[in-house]
Parts: sequence; C-alpha cells; structure tokens
Amino acid sequence: MAKFLVCSDIHGSEDRLEFAFYRKKDIRTVIVCGDLEFETYDIEEIIRRNTSRSIDIRMVRGNCDAFFSSSASVPDFISFDLTPTHRVFVTHGHLFRASYQLMAEAARQNNCDTVIFGHTHRQVDTIEYGVRFLNPGAIKGGNYMLIETREDGEFDVTFR
Repeated sequence: MAKFLVCSDIHGSEDRLEFAFYRKKDIRTVIVCGDLEFETYDIEEIIRRNTSRSIDIRMVRGNCDAFFSSSASVPDFISFDLTPTHRVFVTHGHLFRASYQLMAEAARQNNCDTVIFGHTHRQVDTIEYGVRFLNPGAIKGGNYMLIETREDGEFDVTFR
C-alpha cells in the first residue's frame, strides 16, 4: 500500500504545509496541485525537510505561479498510475475553468479515470461525467487530502 499527501493552493503558507506532515512520516508521494507562490525548489526543500525518507514529489503549475522563475519547468498537468487499476490526471484546474466537463474530457484523453485538481479552495470528492474528481482544498486554509492505496487496486481518500 502507498500513501499520498495531496495539497493545493499553498499561497506561500509554509507553516500550513509543514503542519500537514506532522506525524505523517509514512507518506511516499506528495502531489501539489499548484498555486505554490514559492519557487518550486523551496517547496521541495520544505517537503523533504519534513519527511524522514526519500519522497516522490509531483507538481503542477497554478495560475498564481507565473511570477516565479522556477515555475516555467513545472507542467500544467500530469498523469500517472495511482494504482494498477486507476490512473489520475492532475491539474490546478484554472486552464479548464475548473469545469468538470472540460477536465473529464482531458482525463479521458490521457486514459485517466480520476482527476485531482485545486484552484477552487473547496474539498471535493464526486463523480461527474463518469470521472471521479478529488480536490484537497486550500492548504493555506489548513485543508489537504490523504490517499491510501489498497491491495485490491482501489484507494481510500481522507480529507483533513
């Protein structure tokens, strides 16, 4: 089983990001859904400083990240296998106007059945257009999400 910490809309709130890792040393992957308002290497340093082992960091760029030089190397979206049976499409959401319909189409084009996005600052777990949508909310407001994969290929979501 793998554990993921998913956050979005950090907006420069280093202390909230650090708090998300408090007593969660078993996280293997961090998914950051944009609006860092930090240089990407600063976010990576904060994450690595607060974990006890090697960690995979996957980031996408948000609408508030264009002012930081390192954001040019961060993609607008990524997709990857979350489990052997679920593939995720990760985006901030602003390029799709946070539209479930537009994000669902992009997910299908990338062979994904789940979208993880940010931008709205609201926690979401819903199915629309045959696609599961997950939003961790804004970590600046203290919200984030944990995903834990299961041996049966499914995954559980917990909001904090």
